Amino acid sequence: MVIIESVSGAALFWSPVMTNFVELFKSAMLARESIGIVLLFMCAIGIMLNRGFFRDVWNDHSRFWRLMARIGAVLALTTLAWVSLFDDWLQLVAEPYRLSMPWDYQRVVYDPVEPEIRAVGSVLLVAMLTVLACLFARHVGGYLLQLGTLALSALIWMPLFIMNQRLNAMVVQGAEASNTLPEVLGLSAFWVLRMGLGALTIGATLMTGMMLIALVATLLLDLLRLREQRITHEADGFFSELGRRADQREDVSLKAIWRPIERPL
Repeated sequence: MVIIESVSGAALFWSPVMTNFVELFKSAMLARESIGIVLLFMCAIGIMLNRGFFRDVWNDHSRFWRLMARIGAVLALTTLAWVSLFDDWLQLVAEPYRLSMPWDYQRVVYDPVEPEIRAVGSVLLVAMLTVLACLFARHVGGYLLQLGTLALSALIWMPLFIMNQRLNAMVVQGAEASNTLPEVLGLSAFWVLRMGLGALTIGATLMTGMMLIALVATLLLDLLRLREQRITHEADGFFSELGRRADQREDVSLKAIWRPIERPL
């Protein structure tokens, strides 16, 4: 005879298996790698939506700029992998602001990264932004567009940074206080918002830094006469189709349709 004991919902939520699942879910939300996965996903979507532009950058007619495109791709992937796995994106982009604080207690970091790892991440980040700034000057725009992008990114950076700092502290404190599955599931909505604001904050910070470097890089490229006008192939399909349809039309000589101009009386 088998006796089946009923288990209440409260006992299920407090079972060891459910407790382990809750702790695993909380660890996944607070993991440093999570923002790196979000950034990788967003970069992949951006490349897919603009694959024509990136194809032109990759297949530039200039050997120098083809090499720069490949170096930029390698640096971008290396930086994304290094900072996502070993460093912390949100801490890294907030480093200049943290170091500018006058008091020691304002520079305290929750769960800090080793200085050696941070130094490698900073070097990779500066190298990546420098190469991407040169590619921006070559393929996107010059001084006026760079100044406009710099002003816009710097303008939206401050509110994004402040909201992200507050939301990050809220998620960390909420994760420490949440012990049941419903509480953690409710906290996941704030985690999604934190990931979105974090990605926007990182993007605005990197864009601001890249535009600052781009202004200097553009001047150097102009002095070295390396920022020549690029040749794009985005409209090749349109003009090919236009030429094909024009060839299908019957050729009519200008003499056949010429008519004298009558002067008004």
